[in-house]
Amino acid sequence: MVDNQELESWWRSIEESVIRGGSSPQGLPEGLDPRLVDLAQAAVCEVRMELDSIPDLLEKASGLEGPWSHVRTLIDLRTRLRLARGAADVLSRLLQEADDLVLQNPSMPTLARVHHYLGILYLQTNRPGLALSSMTRALEYVGEAACRPWILDGISQSYLYLGARTEGRRSLRRTIIDKDRVDDHLGIAISSGSLALAEIQSGEPEAALSVLSETLKRRGEHLATLSRLRLYTFSLQAVLELSDQSQLEEQLSLLDECLEECGDEKVPPVGFAYMAQARALAYKGQHEDAKKALDRSAALLRHSELQILIDYWRVALTPEDQRTVDQLQQLDKQVSAVDKVTEGEILSRLLLADSDLASGDRGQAIDRLDDAYSRVVESNQPHWIELVDDAYRSVDPARQAAKSIERFSGRPAEQMALTTTEEATIIFADLAGFTQRSTELSAEEVMETVRSVFELAVPVLALHQVRPLQHLGDGLLATCQGENHEARGLQFAIDLVGRTSLASRVRRQLGESWGLDLRAGVNSGPVVFGMLGSSFKQEWLAIGKTTNLAARLQSKGEIGEVVTLPEIAQRVGFEATDSILKSYDMKGFSEPVPVLRIPVE
Repeated sequence: MVDNQELESWWRSIEESVIRGGSSPQGLPEGLDPRLVDLAQAAVCEVRMELDSIPDLLEKASGLEGPWSHVRTLIDLRTRLRLARGAADVLSRLLQEADDLVLQNPSMPTLARVHHYLGILYLQTNRPGLALSSMTRALEYVGEAACRPWILDGISQSYLYLGARTEGRRSLRRTIIDKDRVDDHLGIAISSGSLALAEIQSGEPEAALSVLSETLKRRGEHLATLSRLRLYTFSLQAVLELSDQSQLEEQLSLLDECLEECGDEKVPPVGFAYMAQARALAYKGQHEDAKKALDRSAALLRHSELQILIDYWRVALTPEDQRTVDQLQQLDKQVSAVDKVTEGEILSRLLLADSDLASGDRGQAIDRLDDAYSRVVESNQPHWIELVDDAYRSVDPARQAAKSIERFSGRPAEQMALTTTEEATIIFADLAGFTQRSTELSAEEVMETVRSVFELAVPVLALHQVRPLQHLGDGLLATCQGENHEARGLQFAIDLVGRTSLASRVRRQLGESWGLDLRAGVNSGPVVFGMLGSSFKQEWLAIGKTTNLAARLQSKGEIGEVVTLPEIAQRVGFEATDSILKSYDMKGFSEPVPVLRIPVE
């Protein structure tokens, strides 16, 4: 019978070998079954993306039973994911097979890596919430294994996809520190690139350059050419955001030298490097050279999602007075035909809207922005939503504000401006221990914690069409109106507390004492809604007994709990066997009030 220690030792030999740059597993015990040696070599090849030899190695490892059969299945799944290149039907099959593998109850070391794999699949299918959940389990199961920083990379990516940039950047910085301790040069390059991209998307290109410069200075000589190329690509992207001519020349030269070293490599990092090169060349006015660079990029990035991004740059990098009607019509045709929402599609829609504005067709431009907004809301991808919001504000600020209100409320903005009394659900969420936290942490750390909570809340608010009313320092007051408001409001509270609980678990795995410890109260009933204030400052408020009771309910909960009235849970059909039913004295009530405390995992 194989024990967990033997399995963990086997996995460690693979992951530590890769970290040290080895092309074969080191440290396997003498006399090991040759099939397990072949399996280990297949695992090393998979991580290094040397995929051609893996089928033969897995064939040699046939016939393994018990825990080793689970390992073989996982390596096969990971290899097929590498080969899938984002194909939706393949990813769907891989998800089902990975779920089946979890149900087979593999040993803990393998189970940790299965959850890591599931998290990667969820990210590739645009389900970052599920990715965060799977990655957190992987982190808790894996202990101090060499792949632990790789899992933290996935957690950071999940945060960034959710728009929780504060928590994402925080995790990436910690990951880089952990990798630095073991001289994981490749891992540091990967995490630094991800952190740099997050800084660029957050409007901090100088911070991105600082991260990349430090990594190249300390680790550059230890990195393979393709790893350095990736960092040079991000550096050039950051400089393009700064529009700094002198830095652009320097970074473009470094990228060109690295591309020369790559020779005839036909891999995606080279394709992305040519895309960045094309942008830099166009910025310098070398438009013919930019077109050639995009042709090279298109030859390497064959996936349809990337082809539309390249076609966007073909038009965007062409001077406006040289763009043809055929170019714009072809791009319009492409974006109208796509199914999955992609970066290339959104950027193309915004470019076409700009073109309409330039030609004087404001109505057509707004129609395009409406379409773009519908698509980004469908994706719930925060960075793309920001891009469309910015475009809206420059054309029609009032329309952008109305769209944002409708996104969270599910109602037209003009309805929300009325003073009304109606049945609604109020949610009051509170960060526990805020006073003590404020005395023990710096002001910056306290603000970072509060910002992380609210960033994690945004996609959940949008998903359940719950409108945030007030940020009360360490608390959030929100309302859910309209059809099924009780069910949507209660589920929002459960999802929000669950998501912040995941972040707390990650923080504590990193040895931090302060998490994002949330509790929430949910109440339904008649609420008075309306605007209050002057032209200097206006707030949309929800007042009355229903709101007051929601605040008191949350105060009765423990960290990680949602507290509501039992009749609300009964009306929406909510059942939880571990819920706690207890009566409490409440201000304004002559008798103790029965409440339901719902623990959220």
